[in-house]
Amino acid sequence: RAMGLSFPIQIVWEDVIDEKASIPQKIKESSARKIQDLAGRSWNLLTTLYYKGSGRIPWRRMPREGEFTACYVGISFYREAGGQQLFTSAAQMFDERGRGFVLKGKRAHTESRGRHPYMTREDAREIIENVLAAYKTHHKTLPARVIVLKTSRFKDEEADGILEALNAAGTELRDLVWVQESYSVKLLRDGNYPVLRGTFVELGGNGLLYTNGSMPYYGTYPGMYDPRPLLLCPHRTCDSTVAQLAEEVFSLTKINWNSTQMNQRLPIPIRAARAVGEVLKYMKEGQVESADYRKYI
Repeated sequence: RAMGLSFPIQIVWEDVIDEKASIPQKIKESSARKIQDLAGRSWNLLTTLYYKGSGRIPWRRMPREGEFTACYVGISFYREAGGQQLFTSAAQMFDERGRGFVLKGKRAHTESRGRHPYMTREDAREIIENVLAAYKTHHKTLPARVIVLKTSRFKDEEADGILEALNAAGTELRDLVWVQESYSVKLLRDGNYPVLRGTFVELGGNGLLYTNGSMPYYGTYPGMYDPRPLLLCPHRTCDSTVAQLAEEVFSLTKINWNSTQMNQRLPIPIRAARAVGEVLKYMKEGQVESADYRKYI
């Protein structure tokens, strides 16, 4: 309902402001729902209000000296609220400045029984064309490099469609990366705590990256269970090395203006695309979605 407003809003549970407030069981998200401590709530709420109210980003990843202009794209799929088996793709684009733009794709196809959604060649090409158009509208030029992140394997027709759009735009550098969330290999470390956050190991062209783990700054591991690494699987057409991609993915896990937690597991393009999908799935057919990322967090 608030999508048509000219400004973003922030919705909070009453007990976020008043710890003594009682939330009826019927409307609770979960019976196990817990609130953060007062300091955490204050930092998180003020950070997101600053971002939504001023339009300025609280922080961004530090670019390297001489780094090319870049566009980071996260592609996700979500099930519509009606429970249909078809999915719709949602792309979340971030530029090198850290500003986010939301783009909604067309209906996705599935391999079997509504599982393993993917885009057709034409739809993949169109969504990347829309990403580049949005980038050019904002920056008055096209990016020198485009990085597409996805948590499922790139089918050949998806990759072909993406590369067609990038070739047509004259994009010099491109990286397509499958970010695999579960993998059977884990690393062990001497001592009482898990491996350090940021640990990276190259495995036959792929990369095992720990975006969660022990933090020397805290002197401990801020988690209850063993951290699970991400497996980065670059597409055969990638121009960057897996080590370079791992460094970028790791830096993108630190960008979340809805929270001050520094040990996020997934990079912001993927995490944001999923959050956007949770909003888009409730929008009615024909309703115009906003491209402003502030309206989705």
